[in-house]
Amino acid sequence: MTQKQLTEIIRSKIQAGFYPPGVLLPSERTMAEALGASRPTLRKAMEPLVKEGILEQQPGRGMLVPEESARVPWRMIALLLPDFTNRFFAEVAEAIEYAAFQRGYQIILCNSRHQPHLIEHHLKQLAARKVDGVILAHQPNQEIPKSLELLRQARIPAVLLFSSSRNADWDSVVLEDQAGVEQALRYLVSLGHRQIAYCPPLDEQSAHPRDDHYREFLRRSLPGKKPCAFHVVGRSDEQVTAALRALLADPDAPTACFAGNDHVAVRILKCLAALKVKVPAEFSVVGFDNLRLVEHLPVPLTTVDQPKQEMGRRAAELLFERLELGPDTPARREVFSPHLVIRESASLARTFPPAGAAESLAQPAPGAKAKRPQW
Repeated sequence: MTQKQLTEIIRSKIQAGFYPPGVLLPSERTMAEALGASRPTLRKAMEPLVKEGILEQQPGRGMLVPEESARVPWRMIALLLPDFTNRFFAEVAEAIEYAAFQRGYQIILCNSRHQPHLIEHHLKQLAARKVDGVILAHQPNQEIPKSLELLRQARIPAVLLFSSSRNADWDSVVLEDQAGVEQALRYLVSLGHRQIAYCPPLDEQSAHPRDDHYREFLRRSLPGKKPCAFHVVGRSDEQVTAALRALLADPDAPTACFAGNDHVAVRILKCLAALKVKVPAEFSVVGFDNLRLVEHLPVPLTTVDQPKQEMGRRAAELLFERLELGPDTPARREVFSPHLVIRESASLARTFPPAGAAESLAQPAPGAKAKRPQW
């Protein structure tokens, strides 16, 4: 009798209830004699059953047939995120993990660090490891990863979260970004702001759809007003403070800023405080995302709420549905709507100081005491 045949005989006896759950198998000597096999062959024949969770080796006691609940194989889905440290993605991961837990799935977390080659690497590994499914939080400035096709070949379903092309042949959950930008800018205009700056959510080398939506809004709703964008991502606080100082010293300085995400908005608030610019009395700030922390800031942030947790849960549900329906049904694309949450960081526009007063926002000469204008 071969080792493989012996493995299948033991498996069939366990499945038939000959060795019931919760009890120890007979001693190795007894089983070897009963099955007509040597003890070394029997020992090797049981190794695959231990790996599958059908048997459990207990030191000093022998082989145990575990209870049914312990014999259920783990089901794994992977969540590929651009940045573990980003609070936005932490809130998303929390919702997805809970949805997976309720369905009996474990989560494998993968961090791409915003690097396309790491996305490709993780997808290749996940395809080879045969996970049950993948949720990819995809950046809008990046192309659809080519390695997704490896998942398709392995018949592993995937869902794209937050960004996808309209003709992408994958299930996806996205946000109506333009509606969020429109709500934020219309609110600032309703408060009398006509010079509105914009801080992109990505660095200068990358473009985000919100950049285009900001420019389009100005063209359509504030004709004649030139876009005023300055970057925060990838710059130190000193560089951001210097850029703000120069911006506010301009005779045609903005009276408000729309930040492409809440992380950027928090940096702006910090640097405005360093310049002793009062928010919102002297300058208004609106963010995007509605992170949990922003309502607890010294000046609670007005921001566009992106229903990130609902989107994360829906991405998980789409994945589970795809696992049940199979990979051959048409791809689905679900769009979520944002809404503006009004707090205290934006108020009626104030008349900015004239060109002469703007000099006080410039760096004071060595040894000189800086003066504050009366706004």
